Amino acid sequence: MISGWLIKVVLGIALAGAIVIEVGSPLVAKAQADDAATQIADETSFRLRDNFTQAQLEESCTTEADKRDVEIVTCDFDRNTNEVVVRVRKEARSLVLKNWSATEDWYLPEATKRRPLR
Repeated sequence: MISGWLIKVVLGIALAGAIVIEVGSPLVAKAQADDAATQIADETSFRLRDNFTQAQLEESCTTEADKRDVEIVTCDFDRNTNEVVVRVRKEARSLVLKNWSATEDWYLPEATKRRPLR
């Protein structure tokens, strides 16, 4: 008799954990993408302040993105404003909702940051 309610409690905890992962994962991934975009833009603008080339820009963005486990969507230099523009994507963990077309974009949040050359 005790084992019946114990199984229900364990299953309830597992279900609650799965719901927390499904709902919270996109929020965490968005925050991580935002933080990574900020750090990549800062580091890239710092590295390029003395000697700017397109190859250095791409190399810096790629190196920093690899450190932070994000995918670079774009890494450009806006000559009008003299800013580095970085857009990154971070894949969120999901058990179910990532596979539905209506919610799949929730699990690939993107963040964009702009930083002037320093």
